[in-house]
Amino acid sequence: MASLFNSSSMLIFFFLFLVSVVPSSIANKPKGLDIQHTICSKTSNPHECLNLEHVKTSKTLKAITKASIDVALQEAKDIHTKINAVSKKEKDKLLNNLYWHCSKNYNDAIRDLTIAKRCFNSHKFDNIPIETLDAEQEVQACKTVFLAAKRIPANLKKGNEEFYLLAQIARQSSEELVKKISGP
Repeated sequence: MASLFNSSSMLIFFFLFLVSVVPSSIANKPKGLDIQHTICSKTSNPHECLNLEHVKTSKTLKAITKASIDVALQEAKDIHTKINAVSKKEKDKLLNNLYWHCSKNYNDAIRDLTIAKRCFNSHKFDNIPIETLDAEQEVQACKTVFLAAKRIPANLKKGNEEFYLLAQIARQSSEELVKKISGP
């Protein structure tokens, strides 16, 4: 009987130990990782999203949103410059027209992200998803143009895909931020 009591005591002690240790180890999981997974799972390339430096290093939803807007804005400016440079060298009028339309779309995306950045800085978070969605749609149009064209430099196609992902991250993070601020 004493052996049964000792075994039961040990089992109860072990159970209480597990109950006290396991939840604390779960609670110590970095909350930022949950934020990154939530945002990246809603993009066209979750794996690539999770590997982006600004996503990995940002610890809060606000930080991810701000960094995503900044990185997307810089990428849009870089691609806009590349499109304009390629367009100047292009002799084919049809391709030149396609480049012109994409240049205009990127110019609009830059405007949208600049407005999103201003909204972030003035804490008008509700407007950010609208502007980031507009930027995302602008670049989607270029994706269609680049697929239709026969001779588009690979760096433009790749840059367009990268920007599309960055625009998605900016939109998803800003939508999550608005949800968090607005509450349930």
